[in-house]
Parts: sequence; structure tokens; C-alpha cells
Amino acid sequence: MALAEAVMDNFELIDLLCVIDACASDRSAGRLVPMSKAVEELRVLTGDFISSDEDAANALTLVALNRGCAVLLDEQAGADIVDEL
Repeated sequence: MALAEAVMDNFELIDLLCVIDACASDRSAGRLVPMSKAVEELRVLTGDFISSDEDAANALTLVALNRGCAVLLDEQAGADIVDEL
């Protein structure tokens, strides 16, 4: 639990939850969250352009997994590969 708290210390839980809910797409295999899109949305929502992509993705991944979502760890910011599936 200490690791999860340390990862999420930089972000507000409500912001993380809002981003995951906004970015999760319903597919036949379940809810899928592309991390590049989620990180981008978190930056726009919070105005935090200082935290690293890795820190943001780690915090968002913890929340997404706890909400039962699958996580797509795509590395290209702005990539909408989920829309192409």
C-alpha cells in the first residue's frame, strides 16, 4: 500500500478517477484505457505539465486496474490506436 500512496501522492484521486472514466472504452473484452490518452487528459484536466509521463501513467494504471479496466501501455502521446480497432 505504501507504494500505491507514493505513486499517487502527486495527483488528486478525484482527477485520476475522472480521467479513467472518461478514457475507458467499452469493448467486448471489457473496459480498456489507453495510457497515452489518459496521461494527456490528466495533464489537460490538472494543468500539470511538470510531472513525468511515467509518474502519471503509474498513478492512472493503479486506479484503472482497481476499477476493473484493462490498461493499454501505448507510448505515443496522442495515439488513438483504440479507435482503429
